[in-house]
Amino acid sequence: MQIPSYQIQNVLKVYSRQLSQGKILSKNKFGIANKPSADNVTISSEGKRQAIIEKVAANIVERITSEGPKEKSEENIASQIEKEFGKKINFTQGKHQFTYTAIDENNKKETHTLSVEDSKFILKRMTELARQVADSNMES
Repeated sequence: MQIPSYQIQNVLKVYSRQLSQGKILSKNKFGIANKPSADNVTISSEGKRQAIIEKVAANIVERITSEGPKEKSEENIASQIEKEFGKKINFTQGKHQFTYTAIDENNKKETHTLSVEDSKFILKRMTELARQVADSNMES
């Protein structure tokens, strides 16, 4: 028995179309849908929301520490940190340290570097504030 090439081509087209639509993988050889495997992980909508908030917060902190605050929400975070720390801070970091400029009693600028512990505190607090901003932006 001979099978013409156009029939083989038609079968392959239908198979590839079904494969791309996921119809082949979701059924076994008896036409019954497969049960979800034990390897599947389902994340609740709240878990997805928290993951998005974490990602956005990390992005905000990265932008502030690499370029300085540019947007209004970033400026709000920066001003809150400066208010809590009590000093003006240059948010661009070098080797995980922040520098800030203070004016001494002779009206001269002095540049100081925060210790690693203070830098960690600022990064942690900045991340908390960024999470709050991301959370409030998702609600509106």
